[in-house]
Order: sequence, then structure tokens, then C-alpha cells
Amino acid sequence: MDSKEIKERIKKIKSDIETKETQVKNASSLGVAMKMGTEFVAAVFVASFMGFYIDKWLETTPIFIIIFFIIGSVAGIFNVVRSSKMINKD
Repeated sequence: MDSKEIKERIKKIKSDIETKETQVKNASSLGVAMKMGTEFVAAVFVASFMGFYIDKWLETTPIFIIIFFIIGSVAGIFNVVRSSKMINKD
């Protein structure tokens, strides 16, 4: 095996490694996006669910559902902002 063949193999291996790193990074980005979306939806759902049961327990109009929906939305937005700040820090 001469030095030309070795250089060609090294070049091919480096190319393969860079391709795999790009694929992992893209998959990681999708995972982060899914995590943020799930955090937002979960915060809204849990808060609305609590508001529903408080309304049911107190036999009131859906005022607590509305209030807790707004609180859940704000909490979800704060979670997404905090997560994206941590990602940008890295």
C-alpha cells in the first residue's frame, strides 16, 4: 500500500465522519424542537385540567378554566424561552 492510497482512505474516512456528525446534529435539532413543543402543550394541558376540576368542585362557570389556561400558556412560553436560552448557551 503506498502513501497515495493511505491518503485517499483517510480522506474517505474523514468525509464519512463529517456526514455522520451532520446527521446526528440534525436529529438532535428535531429532538429539541419536539421537547419544546411537548413542554408547551403539557403546561397548557395540565393547567387547563386543573382549572376544569376546580370549576367542577366549586360549581362555577368556566372562569377557572380560562384563568388556568392563561397561566399554563404563560408557563409554557417561559419553559420554551428558558430551554432555548440553555441551548444557545451551549
